[in-house]
Amino acid sequence: MPLHRRLRPSSAIALALPAFLAALALSTEAAAAPNVKRKGGQAELTFGGSLCIPGAADCSSSTTVVGKTGPSIGGGFMIGYRPIKQFLIGAAYNVGFFNPDYRLDSAADIDRYKLAYQHSLFVVLRGILPIWRLDLGVEVGPGWSRQVFQVNDVDYDLPTIGVATVDKEYSQGFALKTAPVVDIYITKHVFLGVKLDLIWNFHGEICYRYNGGDQRFCTSEGDLGKASVHQMIIGAHIGGTF
Repeated sequence: MPLHRRLRPSSAIALALPAFLAALALSTEAAAAPNVKRKGGQAELTFGGSLCIPGAADCSSSTTVVGKTGPSIGGGFMIGYRPIKQFLIGAAYNVGFFNPDYRLDSAADIDRYKLAYQHSLFVVLRGILPIWRLDLGVEVGPGWSRQVFQVNDVDYDLPTIGVATVDKEYSQGFALKTAPVVDIYITKHVFLGVKLDLIWNFHGEICYRYNGGDQRFCTSEGDLGKASVHQMIIGAHIGGTF
């Protein structure tokens, strides 16, 4: 009897079913464990916006000035190492600008500041929850930051100094960064996502450069200007493993 007559439909199903189940199991396993590299060196870049968070100074009008510290551009980069896929250690640099618009009073024509920015360095420790192609991370990083508000040649009444033409007011010192990050691998080595850096400044004093920048006055009391505030940098996140 020909083979096609001896092979009943039920027999054909019985023969094909194990092969189908095996293929399904392989495809499910591949979907659950995609071909991405989550160990070794890792480099990242963030670019987006920079926003002010109230700190020792406010982000809006105070008793000495009228105006606000508006948002601008910001970003940063990080290079690190993942000994296991759930943890990363690295070093990061951030820079973020502000858009300050302050006047000595509501009727003044002269803008108090030319430029404002902050740059910072951190040691990064990030815990990561890897799910399929997603990396859900939360990082914390101690470090150092310097925040600068370049003054538009405005006269300040500095304690113990008197009236002086200030060129720059700034603060610097210990800072702490906390950051949630969500990434998705688009290739074996490259990922895209979004990152939110919250930079908390613990600067002990505010300093003023005056009379052409040759002299400096520092104080830990009062709010003569706008340094220091905290900072938020949010933006697109791109990186890869190597």
